[in-house]
Amino acid sequence: MKEETLQSRRNFIGLFATGAVATGISLLPNSLQAKIKTDSSPDFAMKNLGAGGAELDEEIKKIGKKQHPVSYDISQANHWGFIWSNVYYMTNAETGTPGEQLGIFNVLRHHGMLFALNDQTIAKYKLGEFFGFNDPITKKPTLKNPYYIPEDGVFPLPGLAGIKDLQEQGAVFCVCDMARKVNSMFVAQKMGLNQEEVYQDFVAGTLPGILPAPSGVWALGRLAENKIAYIDSSIG
Repeated sequence: MKEETLQSRRNFIGLFATGAVATGISLLPNSLQAKIKTDSSPDFAMKNLGAGGAELDEEIKKIGKKQHPVSYDISQANHWGFIWSNVYYMTNAETGTPGEQLGIFNVLRHHGMLFALNDQTIAKYKLGEFFGFNDPITKKPTLKNPYYIPEDGVFPLPGLAGIKDLQEQGAVFCVCDMARKVNSMFVAQKMGLNQEEVYQDFVAGTLPGILPAPSGVWALGRLAENKIAYIDSSIG
């Protein structure tokens, strides 16, 4: 009976992972879908699923104890989550709550994981092309992270803080580790590389101070119990 239960769990995990890979592929541009085989083993994406959970759990609890705590769900490769973080700081300051008292939590997941990575990693794996994200200045597939320390013209409004300055104001960022794993598989297959080596590059190339979440939805699932508001920033 114990062996049957164990095998059942393995089958479930295999089905879940295969479905996750298939769903991930369906969300990629058609030009990339044609280059990626669907028979890849999903086992790699299911390893070490709890990585980073304990540290982030404690950080989320701290955010929940601050004033007006809010989370921005950055699931797409666009600038809205960063803009709304700036706006939240500015408008709360105008209404009597200084920035150091605010709780702001940004979850970089799905395609939004692109912005958790440094310039070197983005350029090495041509992630702008992979995610279909164009540099806001050059209008070509980005070879860098335009929102870490933004240049003039990156945002539609001048003077907005990027990730680094938002962190210095107290905003917390996390990145979905499941997204790093699944996308490292896609990238590795597209470029003929070893998926674990690509994943390790993604980990090493994650920007300073951005905490790993076992998954983005894992982090979002803890918002309600910590009384943190949720905002979908995939669109404006």
